[in-house]
Amino acid sequence: MLCITAMEFRLAFAAAFLFCVSNAHAHEAIFGWTYTTDLTPKGHGEFEQWVTARWEKEHGNYSVVDFREEFEYGVADNFQLALYLNHHYVYANDDVPAEDPAHPGNRLPGTYQTGGEDVHAGYSPVTPFDSYHFESVSLEAIYRLLSPYKDPIGLALYFEPSIGDQERELEWKVILQKNWLEDRLVWALNINYELEFEKAGGGGYERDGMFEWFTGVSYRFIRNWSAGLEFWNHHEFADATVHEHSAYFLGPTIHYGGERWWATLGFLHQLPIGQAFSHDNKEFAVHDGYIFGDEHEKYYVRLRVGFNF
Repeated sequence: MLCITAMEFRLAFAAAFLFCVSNAHAHEAIFGWTYTTDLTPKGHGEFEQWVTARWEKEHGNYSVVDFREEFEYGVADNFQLALYLNHHYVYANDDVPAEDPAHPGNRLPGTYQTGGEDVHAGYSPVTPFDSYHFESVSLEAIYRLLSPYKDPIGLALYFEPSIGDQERELEWKVILQKNWLEDRLVWALNINYELEFEKAGGGGYERDGMFEWFTGVSYRFIRNWSAGLEFWNHHEFADATVHEHSAYFLGPTIHYGGERWWATLGFLHQLPIGQAFSHDNKEFAVHDGYIFGDEHEKYYVRLRVGFNF
C-alpha cells in the first residue's frame, strides 16, 4: 500500500508549484517584435526559427523574406547568450523613384527603378533584382537586472553585435516589462539604438544610426493562448547624426505556448503619419505619409517558433 504523509504531500506540492512557476517564467516570445525580460532558464537551451515577410512600396514590386535561426542558452538565472544566423530572399523591380541625372538629388516624376535597402550596392537599377543572400552572424547577450515576478518592474540590458560580408552592426536595448492580473496581462517596452556600417562603392563603410522603440501589451485569454497589440517607431540617422526620417507601425500579435514548444505570429502595418527630415528622404522616401524608398515597407508579418530543451 502506498502511504504519503502530510509532510511528504506538502513537499511534493511545493516542488510541483516551483516547477510550474519555473515553466511560467521560462522564455517565450509572446510578441513578434518586442522583447520581454523573460530568459531561458539556467542550464537550458532553445532553438528558435524566425520568418519575416515584408512587402509593398510606392510602386512596382518589392518583397523580402527574412530568416533567422537562433540558438539560446541560459548561462545563469539572469544571463542569456544566443547565436543568430541571418539570411533573406529579395525580389525587387521598379519600386523606388528614379533620380534625375541632370539634377542629382531630385526625382524624375513618374519614373521608377529597382532599389531598396536589401538590393545590393552597384546592382543595375533598370533590371529586376531576384536573390537569396546569407547576410550575417549575430551574438546576443541579455542580462536581467530586475524580474517582473519579484520586483515592481522587470529590467534587462541587451547587446548584439553582427558581422557579415556587406555590413557590421552593433545594437543595444533597454528592456522593460510589467505584469498584472497574476501575470496574465503583460506590457513590455524596448528602447533600441543601433549603429550600422555598410560597405560603400569605394571599398569603405558608410555609417548609419537607428533609434527606435517597440512596445506591446498581451493578455492570456485562455490557457496557453495570448493575444495583443504592438507599436513600433523607427528613427534613422545618416552618418549617425543627420535625422532622416521617422516611421510608425501598429498591428496585432497572437501567441501559443505549449509544454516544449511555442509559436507567435505578428503583423505590423505602416501608418501614414511618417515624417521625412533630410532632403533625400523628402524627395525619395516619403509618399502620402508612408516612408518607402530605400527605407521601409508597408506590411510586415513575422512568425517565430521556439523549441525548448
